[in-house]
Amino acid sequence: MAEKIRMLLYSDGSDVGTQALGLGTQIAKALAGTADILAIARKPEGQEASGEEAEAAANELRSAGVSASVYRRPGLVAEELRQQADAADYDLIVIGSRGRRGIKRLLAGSRACRVLGGVATSILVVKGPSRQPIDSILACSAAGPTSRETIYFAAQLARALEASVTLLHVMSQVALEENAKGVDLEAEAEELMESEAREGAHVEDMLRILNDEDVEAEAVVRHGLVVEEIIAEAKEGHFDMLVIGAHTTPDIAGLLSSDLSQQIMLAVDRPILIVHQE
Repeated sequence: MAEKIRMLLYSDGSDVGTQALGLGTQIAKALAGTADILAIARKPEGQEASGEEAEAAANELRSAGVSASVYRRPGLVAEELRQQADAADYDLIVIGSRGRRGIKRLLAGSRACRVLGGVATSILVVKGPSRQPIDSILACSAAGPTSRETIYFAAQLARALEASVTLLHVMSQVALEENAKGVDLEAEAEELMESEAREGAHVEDMLRILNDEDVEAEAVVRHGLVVEEIIAEAKEGHFDMLVIGAHTTPDIAGLLSSDLSQQIMLAVDRPILIVHQE
């Protein structure tokens, strides 16, 4: 993601859409080379408002050196975003959320927007109170190579926005290695990194990615169930954004799968960036 990315934004004249467009524009100015903005209006009387808002955002992006195009579309937000996302390759799509039903409806049934099912597009769901500028990001890692993409995306975003990052790693109460020491299951971040455990090496590696991008970062280790601990940290901390990976993770027994990103997204009240895993 060192190169400029391509983003898909939208305006529909609603408060939720305006908030999503505002944050998306802020991020696009920092990271995007190209941004497409859909001016969506279900009824004719809404076309002028959505079009003006989209054009204003496009002009702001152009002033920042971003190539921005506006496309006026009659219809529903979910359907129009899905169709546009299927028609072009985007690195990041920004949507607004009114609640669970709206998110599920938007993400269901599309190759490009069904992020939680593992499609090839990262998505930022803007929800909760307005949070601009983005000063503090909570980035969640999981042991394994897929975390590198998530943390690298978080690092690029944080550097561009001049935000700090808290790296969160959740330790299961069941060891991931047969020879894991009992103390590792209860270790704090510094203690874990000083140990010879695989989890400690992973946390160090993720911090190195952030530090290599000159991002102010610290590591936090929590112990327990992954979803519960991520949600708890997000709610307890004063973070402006949450960054997680979009992937299905086996449970402890390796017998079932659960969509962790969906559970987390529905529980938090702030923007959440779900990074596609290659």
